[in-house]
Amino acid sequence: MLRHMRRSSIKKLRDIIAYFTFKAKHLTERRLAKLIYIAEIYSIEKFGRRLSEIKFFNYYYGPWSPEVDHTEELLSGGDILIGFDTTSHGYDASFFKPNVDKTTISLSDGDKTILDDVLNDWGFKRTPEIIEHAKSTTPCKSSEFGELINFDEYIEECISTVIENDDDIVGGTLDAIEEYKIGFGETFKTKEGILNHLRSL
Repeated sequence: MLRHMRRSSIKKLRDIIAYFTFKAKHLTERRLAKLIYIAEIYSIEKFGRRLSEIKFFNYYYGPWSPEVDHTEELLSGGDILIGFDTTSHGYDASFFKPNVDKTTISLSDGDKTILDDVLNDWGFKRTPEIIEHAKSTTPCKSSEFGELINFDEYIEECISTVIENDDDIVGGTLDAIEEYKIGFGETFKTKEGILNHLRSL
């Protein structure tokens, strides 16, 4: 199931799962998948980009990921144990648990902030609440049952807000306009020059 993913994407998925597992200690696969999905939404809203390349489908219990569903081939027996147990409501489920005291996780500070925000907002909530929230998000509501959830339109929608709220980008754009008005500055002569300047901020 993970063969279609690039090695870097598999590593990122492993690190996201490890981060959530070591912070939350005892996660069902269903709960984990929803937290990762919500992290995707948070990342889009904060940075205008996806957190990962994980695929999600609109399914019975909201967003479902085949990659998360098949991570036992990537994780079990290493830093994380995946085993079956009974939930507090009497359902059989697969649980993700730390198998060691510490593990190595290679995520950017921005990604860790997103995951921490998700845990702070949703880590203590009951799974049905998390599912309902995930179902209520724009990308999930915009897809039909069984369809791949498309994040692209939501990214486009959020990018303008991200740009408006980023003082560096707004300031850089105003600098570009001022240089253009007074007729100097090779940096801002072309669209590519402006984009390169904004990327460097």
